[in-house]
Amino acid sequence: MSVIDDIKANIDIVDLINSMGVGLRRSGRSFVGFCPFHPNTRTPAFHVYPDTQSFYCFGCHASGTAFDFVMRKQGLDFKGALELLAARAGIRLEPKNDAQRQEDARRARLLEINGIAARYFNYVLLNLSRGEPGRDYIARRGINQDAIDAFQIGYSLDDWNHLFSYLHEKKGYSVEDLITAGLVIPGERGPYDRFRNRIIFPIRNIRGEVIGFGGRALGDAQPKYLNTPETPLFKKSEVLYGLDLARDAIRTANRAIVVEGYVDVITAHQHGFRNVVAPLGTALSKAHINQLKRLTDQVYLALDADAAGQKATLRGLETIRTTSEEEGEGRMVTTAQGIVRLENDVTIRIIRLPAGRDPDEVIAADPQLWQTLVDQAAPVMDFYLEAYTAGLDMHDPTQQRQALERIIPLLSELDGAAQRVYVARVEQLTGVRSELIVDLIRTRLQPTRRSERNRTSRPSAPPLPATSPVSTTPLDEHRRHTEAYLLALALRYPSVNLAIENLLENLKKQHRDAGALFGAGLEDLLEEPLHQAIWQAYLATPLELRPTDPESLQFWVDTLGEPLSSEAKALLEVLNRRPDDVRFRHEAEQCARLIRKAQIMARIRRYKERLDELTDEEEIQQVLQHIRDLSSYAEQITRPRQSSTFPDLRNLLGQ
Repeated sequence: MSVIDDIKANIDIVDLINSMGVGLRRSGRSFVGFCPFHPNTRTPAFHVYPDTQSFYCFGCHASGTAFDFVMRKQGLDFKGALELLAARAGIRLEPKNDAQRQEDARRARLLEINGIAARYFNYVLLNLSRGEPGRDYIARRGINQDAIDAFQIGYSLDDWNHLFSYLHEKKGYSVEDLITAGLVIPGERGPYDRFRNRIIFPIRNIRGEVIGFGGRALGDAQPKYLNTPETPLFKKSEVLYGLDLARDAIRTANRAIVVEGYVDVITAHQHGFRNVVAPLGTALSKAHINQLKRLTDQVYLALDADAAGQKATLRGLETIRTTSEEEGEGRMVTTAQGIVRLENDVTIRIIRLPAGRDPDEVIAADPQLWQTLVDQAAPVMDFYLEAYTAGLDMHDPTQQRQALERIIPLLSELDGAAQRVYVARVEQLTGVRSELIVDLIRTRLQPTRRSERNRTSRPSAPPLPATSPVSTTPLDEHRRHTEAYLLALALRYPSVNLAIENLLENLKKQHRDAGALFGAGLEDLLEEPLHQAIWQAYLATPLELRPTDPESLQFWVDTLGEPLSSEAKALLEVLNRRPDDVRFRHEAEQCARLIRKAQIMARIRRYKERLDELTDEEEIQQVLQHIRDLSSYAEQITRPRQSSTFPDLRNLLGQ
């Protein structure tokens, strides 16, 4: 039995969820309550099933195991959830080697140093006479005592070694550790403080641990804002300021608002807008989006309205699009509400700020205006059109072409209905006829569609061998083995990921409502927590570092650490042969079909259980319709594939 199985056996999901603030009551064989992941105050839609130790929400469709609940509720990654649940279950994780223990000890020391430094800076601001410049700045910005306490704002003295002397001589920390923490800089005359005469904003991770600092200069010192350098604890491009305090509000509102600066965040929280966070002087990154995705699927950007703020917004959007495209998720789609979104499970909208005013100025002067601006946030495509045509003369053919060169790639990524709407908008903005715009889009799409046809037109494959994990054995007895085999194929053959995405996307096209309940990525097929964690580690690996052959794959597996490394090695042991190019994709698709069918049937069973508890006729009919849609979808999953040699004549005739 694995450590994951031990934890599951020693954790009761009902007790766990109750202890984390969700009041559950028994209803037949399950427990019900109000969902913690979406506004849900009228009818309890959140069900917990003791028999399967799982949960499911009939409102927002959140589902999973104890691991999934903790990761989503606490905003943790798998490793954090594993540690939390292991401690709750009283299970000791795999013993670490000397190097790992030393690294853990060093991280613990650095966290301790940062925590003491944060308290020191805060004390200086509030209690020392020499902290007066900091108090004057705080008063000018309208920051009250509650906000100072919540964000632990501090002040660093205009002194070269005041903090160093305190931490080294009074607290006994080594010079090496203080330098590693980024608080002290080595110099010819000895170590000296990095932060001097600055307002100090402690930077915390989602657990509330201080991992670094941001310092705002008072006076003419440069740079105006100074952050802790990269350390074992702190990577600037991966941290969102205020996320530890905003986490619950983001989940409750199902909306995260991203602003630019520390004071923007603090002022927003001070005035009751607690779902606000900020990157640390960098463009919004995929790492930021991934953190927010655990809490919400609605991200609003409220960066400054000046030219620099517009450029920062564009950089952030382009970073997300580029990274998503590399991972096969970058296409823009249209939601049921007509909002253009990037196909990475996050809807992005832009808050239009009044010219020359920062978010903190708007919020402090008129909180209701801020709320109105949030409610009127624009779809991201509207922002693109405005930004890419700003300052251009649309009567000048050269500048018209410049605008179209920027906009056509975006239009080509839109779904049909949205594309027609925005083609008309572009015609109005640029004066270029819509027919020409459509021709340019088609010209751009032709190479892409040709390459997709080349990639997907494969000869039919022979049936799976008897030794394959997906044999005639019932799925419910070998679900984990099917998952394991699929994951092993995906790790060994990178093209499997794209093949699975294409398969799942095609399967749900004819059943959009039912298909929308399930994701279209390989990660959406994995339910074993260790499998999920391994695949997330793979996706987090930069493209140029991902394994492409058995030797590099083995090296990558060794870097995972326990228990992921042992699990990954066990997965790869099943690949004791090398199927040809068509064969391994076919096997992966077979696994995907079986798993998706099992997911659909599990969802149908839950809806049927829900029927037993309903009394409202309208709700009963809604659930029955869901069951019919899912049954039809399940039937499609196992339907033989249409022949690529003899196409359906109805398709050719447009019927």
